[in-house]
Amino acid sequence: MRVHHLNCGTINTFGGVAMIGAARGVTHCILIETNDGLLLVDTGSGTRDYIAPTFLMRLFLTMSGSPRDLEETAISQIKQLGYAPEDVKHIVLTHFHYDHVGGLPDFPQAKVHIYKDEYEAVTRPQDMYERYPYRAEHWAHGPDWVAHSLQGDRWFGFECTPPVNLGPVEFRLVPLPGHTRGHSGVALHLPGGGWLLHCGDAYTFHGDVDPQNPRHPPHYRLFRPYFHLNKAFRQIGKHSPRLRALLREHGDEVTLTCSHDPRELDKFLIPQS
Repeated sequence: MRVHHLNCGTINTFGGVAMIGAARGVTHCILIETNDGLLLVDTGSGTRDYIAPTFLMRLFLTMSGSPRDLEETAISQIKQLGYAPEDVKHIVLTHFHYDHVGGLPDFPQAKVHIYKDEYEAVTRPQDMYERYPYRAEHWAHGPDWVAHSLQGDRWFGFECTPPVNLGPVEFRLVPLPGHTRGHSGVALHLPGGGWLLHCGDAYTFHGDVDPQNPRHPPHYRLFRPYFHLNKAFRQIGKHSPRLRALLREHGDEVTLTCSHDPRELDKFLIPQS
């Protein structure tokens, strides 16, 4: 079994220095071989986002400083690894913001796993603020949705959805709401490797979850007034105290990663035998 850690969307923004502690950010997606085909955690931006973006997608990409590099799309990287797009059987999403789901149309045959609250936010948004980051063109192809609900299961003290076993990989969705209504982490149990929790945008800087030395990026204070005006940004870090406690108590069993901090991706980019 192989696990591939991919950057499926570089971002370059001045504000990124305050959010992730670096001018250049990434969009960390995970590709895993399972007994039931490939599993992809988040998709990053997709082919259409780069070659035929809508007005709002063009605006989003410009604001994020995206280089619009087609070679960074998940479908391109999956082909480079020797797979076909139809080999991707399962896509598991942390949330539905455009930079995490833009590649969905590139894999129309895949089952798309999502936490129920996020699915409801997308299909029945409460207001314009909740609606605008969700772009309907990303699911206009009619994905094979699998909406997961809480049924009393726990994962290291966190509420979680029941496990999905794809042999030899198991995953659960761990609700970490705030950045979006149904934002969740994706807990992956990998043979011989313990647990990996992809926290999406629950935090954006590795120092936020450092159990020994928690800290904000160096220039965070400069942008703090703006972050507090933006609900999605204001909620980032809401779960950091619990995530730090998780690492203090179970750091030998659990590894965390997030979507946009390049250092969080770099620690996985070690050649596999």
